[in-house]
Amino acid sequence: MDTKDLSPKEVEQLLNSLKFPKKVLGLQEIWDKLTKLELDSIKSSTEIIDEDNDILYILHIHRGRIGDKYSMHLRFKDNNIHIARVDINPPRHENPDGTVLERGQHHIHIYSNSYKKRDSIAYVLSPAEFPNVSNIVNVLESFIHKIKIEERTG
Repeated sequence: MDTKDLSPKEVEQLLNSLKFPKKVLGLQEIWDKLTKLELDSIKSSTEIIDEDNDILYILHIHRGRIGDKYSMHLRFKDNNIHIARVDINPPRHENPDGTVLERGQHHIHIYSNSYKKRDSIAYVLSPAEFPNVSNIVNVLESFIHKIKIEERTG
């Protein structure tokens, strides 16, 4: 599978494939940083592995000093291309087809091979999938549920 040129079907397969933190307690380190009641910026990453497809990812969370603006993404470790990214309270975004998501309109980018920049297309977040975007912890929970990351058990 060429992660630089995935078909929509391959993207869906990868997003729906179960993934695990490579390191034991890898997600716990991120949870610990997010749940501290600090106003500092956050930059936190952990490696995620998809054993079925033999792919290593990076899960990255970034919040600047402005606490209500943040982003999280899952990218391929070998080429840094994002397969999925959520932006909360983002700047204005224009999709390649000319549709516009206004400043502050929460959205998700899903890999598409239709454009050179694979994460060019943004879609408004579904309230059913992301019911509480006012809290970074809740957004991360929704994001890891959507991209099928689970802690290992047993």
